[in-house]
Amino acid sequence: MGNGMSEVKILIVEDESIVAMDIKHRAEGLGYEVTAITPSGEEALENVVSNRPDLVLMDIVLKGEMDGIEAAQKIRDAYDIPVVYLTAYSDERTLKRAKITEPFGYIIKPFEDRELHSAVEVALYKHQMESKLKESEKWLSTTLESIGDAVIATDKEGKIKFMNPVASNLTGWGPDEAIGQTLSLIFRIVHEETGAPVDDPVVKVVENDSIIDLPHPVLLINKNGSEIPIDDSSAPIKDENGGIIGVALVFRDVTQRRREAKEREELLKDKARGELSSFMVSALPVFASNIPPQVRDNIARSFADRFEKNMKPRFLEEMEKCRINRGDEALADSKMLFQCYLSWIGEFMSNLGIGTDSEVEGRKGHLNFDSCPWASEGTVSPIFCLICRVIVIRSFTWTSLHGHAEQSQCLLEGNNKCSFEFTLSWDDS
Repeated sequence: MGNGMSEVKILIVEDESIVAMDIKHRAEGLGYEVTAITPSGEEALENVVSNRPDLVLMDIVLKGEMDGIEAAQKIRDAYDIPVVYLTAYSDERTLKRAKITEPFGYIIKPFEDRELHSAVEVALYKHQMESKLKESEKWLSTTLESIGDAVIATDKEGKIKFMNPVASNLTGWGPDEAIGQTLSLIFRIVHEETGAPVDDPVVKVVENDSIIDLPHPVLLINKNGSEIPIDDSSAPIKDENGGIIGVALVFRDVTQRRREAKEREELLKDKARGELSSFMVSALPVFASNIPPQVRDNIARSFADRFEKNMKPRFLEEMEKCRINRGDEALADSKMLFQCYLSWIGEFMSNLGIGTDSEVEGRKGHLNFDSCPWASEGTVSPIFCLICRVIVIRSFTWTSLHGHAEQSQCLLEGNNKCSFEFTLSWDDS
């Protein structure tokens, strides 16, 4: 549609022929092109199909089965053409019924040319702005539906207004089911470690007027009860005056990302383990063979202090993870805590290339080194025995267990293996 009035085509729907001709002359006098005059709603629909006007001037009261209001509704729904009502009836009931069709204006008969001109121009402008808005909304909707992240938009009260296919897939709720529902019903999130519900992100965003990230790690419990680890951020949706009118949530399934990160971590561990083991196997015996015996104890003590400074915080973190994985009462249970310790020391020694096995019988526990890279060097390189002894005995003191650890077999004493014995105080029953 062009901007000049001479390019604007108008269909007049009026069953009084004299009135219709008067309107036609007025419209043409204002520079508009009148495509046709029709007396009924049925003929108006046919004419819209063949001539496609830019605007329809529609008398509300028409002869025939279809009145102007019904015809206007059909034209708006099927062809998106703006309609301006012509009526001599300004009663409340008629106007209320007409409003349902969302007309672009009213002209009360009789009217002046300037009233006709104003009504047509305002209607055309409103329709143009509405079309641009619809196009923008379509682009936005298409964009949100096409992106890889899940998107949910709510109003200020937390009622869902939009959900893209990814969000629908993750939550298990179809858009038709979810639209209008409270966010907390559709988007159920809990802390992964504790299972406690996470605060409503809409409330937090509205209260803080800022972008809010979910605490990590978080699980989404979908409609089927499945738990999905997610990342999420929530941001306020604001009007032109800066007022919050809603909240947009963007979230994604991080299952694959976690799997890949774990695989990378394992690869790095394997690489580091191999490099450390190779270095220790090749370098330590040579280094140790050149150290006078009287210096070795000082080196061992220095190593013990540095070992505790660097490793104790990590050790305590691992014990905390063990508590979480095995239950809140794990650390209160001495036997369970000792199992956590044996698991940790076994993993630590494996990073040095030393394989271990362990067993617990009654109040006794045993840790055996079933493979040792320096076994053949034991008689000439005793420092590795001192270091291993420090690692085991010092780390045992970091637990809250009552008991003591000692080395029961040592390569330096002519044994063919290295073993440690733990004597613990607990009830055997």
